[in-house]
Amino acid sequence: MKLDKYIFDAKTLVRQQHSGVLSTHSQSVEGYPFGSVVPYFMTTQGNLIIYISQIAQHTRNIKGNPKVSMTIFDSMQDDSQASGRVTLLGDAELIDNENVTAQYLSLFPQAKSYQQTHDFMFYQIKAERIRYIGGFGKIFWINKADWFTDVEQWLHASSEIVQHMNEDHQDAMTLIVEHQFRLRATNVAMLSAFFEGVHMQVDKQIVYLAFDTPCTTAKQVREQLVAATHAARSASTLAMVN
Repeated sequence: MKLDKYIFDAKTLVRQQHSGVLSTHSQSVEGYPFGSVVPYFMTTQGNLIIYISQIAQHTRNIKGNPKVSMTIFDSMQDDSQASGRVTLLGDAELIDNENVTAQYLSLFPQAKSYQQTHDFMFYQIKAERIRYIGGFGKIFWINKADWFTDVEQWLHASSEIVQHMNEDHQDAMTLIVEHQFRLRATNVAMLSAFFEGVHMQVDKQIVYLAFDTPCTTAKQVREQLVAATHAARSASTLAMVN
């Protein structure tokens, strides 16, 4: 189905990027939107997690009106009108979850120092509707029922995949990042595993390996990683022959 492909493309874009424009309802200039750039990550289910200061203007706005939007786009593209972008509309709410905290800090290790200020807290933006533009002529609304992913038992499976790759497949990940991202790594570590792809830390850089197709089981995730490894090995062998 075309819808499934658009959702996969939209989620891939959201996972590949690390910051977006958060729009809130201004409390100091009533009736006007207020935009700010904030880091985020998307949960397996499809909600966005942000870590923001309680004294920041956007946080004050959220406390006055929790209805927000986040616009995410590929800033590396030359033509912003032709590149993909996603606007997620939803409600922001405080969240206190150990798994969320661990995931966020693994992707944004610099945020660990914010914990010492005591005024940063996690908010979850629960998706209500999503607008995806994949370029000229590719404009779609995605309902939350289609956007959300069933995550029953996924956290355990995800943790097992990450642990297994880090303990047993360092060589494979090194080949993958060299093939996919042209990075020669000293240290590689998998940080997360989702149905659409995985995050890996390559020395001090974090990259996102998008799968070719969306997965619905841990077995399919492993198959995608095996395929990426085989492709990397084939490319490496071909380069040596040439």
